[in-house]
Amino acid sequence: MSRHAFRIPRYYLDLIDFSNPLCPIRGQAIPSFAEDGQGGSEDPLGEEGISLTPILLRRHPDRCVFLVSSECAMYCRFCNRRRFAGKLVDPEPYLEESYAVIENDASIREVILSGGDPFMLKAEKLRSILERLRSMEKRLVIRLSTRVPVVCPDALSVEHVKAIEAASPVWVVLHINHPREITERSLAAIASIRNAGGIPVSQTVLLRNVNDCPHVLLKLFESLVMAGVKPYYLFQLDDVRGASHFKVRLERGREIMAFLRRNASGLAVPHYALDIPGGLGKIPVNSEHVRYQEGTTMVELISPSGEIGYYDNNAPESTCMRCGVCKETSNR
Repeated sequence: MSRHAFRIPRYYLDLIDFSNPLCPIRGQAIPSFAEDGQGGSEDPLGEEGISLTPILLRRHPDRCVFLVSSECAMYCRFCNRRRFAGKLVDPEPYLEESYAVIENDASIREVILSGGDPFMLKAEKLRSILERLRSMEKRLVIRLSTRVPVVCPDALSVEHVKAIEAASPVWVVLHINHPREITERSLAAIASIRNAGGIPVSQTVLLRNVNDCPHVLLKLFESLVMAGVKPYYLFQLDDVRGASHFKVRLERGREIMAFLRRNASGLAVPHYALDIPGGLGKIPVNSEHVRYQEGTTMVELISPSGEIGYYDNNAPESTCMRCGVCKETSNR
């Protein structure tokens, strides 16, 4: 069985339909023997090579990723940082060093709080981090990436929300993958963020037997727009070791995007993107950046700077999950 850590909040556990072996909630949260499959990398984005400090990553000249927490409310089975999951690395010894890098480098104009999940920090610690960033002479764009409002909304306290309000504007990137993750409680958590001046956008990972269906994603993205959340990214799965069974073919992703462009409001259509393995950057999948290699499953990828990388497009065909969502979207 996989060595990837296991954690699931009671709230998310209660969303699982255990009578359905293809329950999309179950697939994201419960370990399976498929995680012992070969292929992929422990560090698919090459993050070890772009560290400015042990908790500060910089791939692009104008922005950095600040790993302020090592904990998540739930350890998703497809996590691209599963090498860190459950190890409880303390970022505290590296905070001042990281603040100094951000403050003294004039080219850094955007900071993405990530981890782990920043909302797993105590509210006072999150507030102190945001206050320190806001106290800098330059005005930073601040993003906060989180799954807490989706998998454990009760962990988002009033004080967490106040910390966002005090540092407003803060872009809050919600990781959400399926319409069943939208509940009254998750919507209430999202509303509290929005009402406090947080600007919610979403990111979704395309996952086989979870959401690799145009009707499922149409319902998800339109529901998010109704909740005041702009769908931002649909990500091709990072080629992380132990998650290959979630991989969806790029051709299927393109089909889904074509369906969304035909049937969804422009507000509900995200960017379909892929992070080039090895840390060469993010590219749009529907573009001249992707070249198929005839007779193989490998795809040549061209980074924005012209560097060449490769992605293994080997994945089973997507099949119908018989969830019935297509009937809902077809009868609107």
